[in-house]
Amino acid sequence: MMLLRSAPVRAALLACLGSALTVAPCAHAQSTSDEGWLGAKTTTAEAPVTYPGAPKDLVHVHITASGSLQFYVDRASVSVEPGQTVRYALVGKTPDGPSNITYEGINCAKRQWKLYALWNDASKQWVPAAGSDWQRIPENGAARVHSTLFRDDFCRNQSVRGPAADLVRRIELGLHAPSD
Repeated sequence: MMLLRSAPVRAALLACLGSALTVAPCAHAQSTSDEGWLGAKTTTAEAPVTYPGAPKDLVHVHITASGSLQFYVDRASVSVEPGQTVRYALVGKTPDGPSNITYEGINCAKRQWKLYALWNDASKQWVPAAGSDWQRIPENGAARVHSTLFRDDFCRNQSVRGPAADLVRRIELGLHAPSD
C-alpha cells in the first residue's frame, strides 16, 4: 500500500489505466456485436468479398410455402466467413425459365442478410450491388427464402451450423434435415 502513495507510481498507474481504456474500445469494435461500451453502436469489420464462379451445381432450397418461383443455392459458392456469416450464390427460377442470380450473405448472429452482387449473364460476371446494406430477415413474405436458409439450413443459436459442406448437406436434405 505504501507504493500507491508515491506520486510517480500513481502517475504511472493512471497512465496505464488511461491507455488501457483507449485500447479496449478499439478491440471491441472488431467484435460481431453491434453494441459497444455503454450501449454505443459499433461497426463490425467484414471480410473482403471474393465472388465465386458462375453457378453450376445447384441445390434446391425447400421452402414450406409453395410458389411459382423456385430457389437454388450453388454448392461451390457456399462459404463460412468471420462474424458468423455465410455467403452463397442464390438462383431464383420461374417456371418459364428466366432466372435471377445473386451473391448474398446471411449473418447468423444478427438475423440479417445482404446482397453483394448480381450475375450478368451476358458478360458472365458478377456486378457489385451498389449501396447494399444489411437488412433484417423477416419470417415470411418475399424474403422467405432468407428466413428458410437462416432458420433451417445455415444458423442455430446465433451461430453458423458448421462448415460449408455441412450447410450444403442441410439444404439437400431440406425439410428432412435433423434439427441438431
